[in-house]
Amino acid sequence: MQTCQRTLSLLVILCVIGCGKSGPQLAAISGSVTIDNVPVDHGTITFAPTQETKGASSGGEIKDGKYSIPADKGPTFGKYRVEIRWSKKTGKQIEMGSPAPPGTKIDEVVEAIPEKYNSASTLVKDINSGKQVIDFNLEK
Repeated sequence: MQTCQRTLSLLVILCVIGCGKSGPQLAAISGSVTIDNVPVDHGTITFAPTQETKGASSGGEIKDGKYSIPADKGPTFGKYRVEIRWSKKTGKQIEMGSPAPPGTKIDEVVEAIPEKYNSASTLVKDINSGKQVIDFNLEK
């Protein structure tokens, strides 16, 4: 019986030691996004690691010109290429197409942010420890 108790005690100790937080440290990031001084009302922001940074991409939603990425979903420390997207309604209705029934219409949307801030982004930011505020004041 004592051997069983010792084994159980050892297993509990090993579990407690092994349950600590490990892995890379992640940063919390928040800020504002405007284009020509107009807040981006609804879009996305992505931080993609550059070649010298190890880690995964991280991102979040932009709403009413603000974004916030909590530390548990944030990027590791390093250098990141930033992509900002804003699909804006044009006010027109367009044909939805297959597989929807003929005549089905949806709102037309266009990318309101120039390519130099998303698919061909030139934005690069260094991410460090702690909570950071990074604002983006973009121009067309």
